Amino acid sequence: MCDIVIADDEHLEREVLKRIISNVKGARTVAEGKTGQPAVEYCATLMPHMIFLNCAANGAGGLEAAWKIRKNDQRIAIILTTADERFLLRHDFSAININEFLQKPIRPAKIDEIVRKYTHAVETKKAAEAAETKKDPYSKVYTPANKAMYKEVSDALSYINANFMKNLSLEEVADKVYLSNSYLSRLFKKEVGVNFSSYLLHKKLEEAKRLLEETDMSVMRISGSLSFSDPSYFCRVFKKHTNQTPKEFRIDARKE
Repeated sequence: MCDIVIADDEHLEREVLKRIISNVKGARTVAEGKTGQPAVEYCATLMPHMIFLNCAANGAGGLEAAWKIRKNDQRIAIILTTADERFLLRHDFSAININEFLQKPIRPAKIDEIVRKYTHAVETKKAAEAAETKKDPYSKVYTPANKAMYKEVSDALSYINANFMKNLSLEEVADKVYLSNSYLSRLFKKEVGVNFSSYLLHKKLEEAKRLLEETDMSVMRISGSLSFSDPSYFCRVFKKHTNQTPKEFRIDARKE
């Protein structure tokens, strides 16, 4: 399944995109909202395969969001949309590595074409990974103790493990270990095997599971203690990664 985030200030535009995506087999919208920080949070926690990201007239919110999303995830396909024909000429996108540029109004057929293109790419990659895992079931298993890590990564992990419950950013961790954001991001992925956002989310979800199993804390309190923006968003993220709602997980865990 190709997971897609829609980030656009215009409600009607979001509805059109959702309708087109729903008609493509193997594609689904996992989150929608306005541009800016919400888009960055959706991509960091839901880890979608692509995002339709709108840049309004001044482009500031969308451009900053695109930069942050790309910095945290080199894999995601960023489809930048804008109604300002001069916008694409005024900015240099080389450092962001935008996958597609679309000028509004966008023909539905073009959106359909792009969604199908990236959905096919996702399905092809997943099929290849499944074949590789079947051939060697341990090919994707990562054990930190079996890797010799750079001291900086070890220090970064220690800081993350001690502070993962708050709204931690790559910038903050990089500052603590005296590295640039981009260098730590590359080094972290190389040595740990996953990117910073994925590791941080893993820590949060493991703690959420522990709290659900061992305490009577409400889902709302657990969500807040782990610095999620709201409980419903926490529930969507939890279900995406565990195939259960927090309530279902708690019930099953206490049956054992």
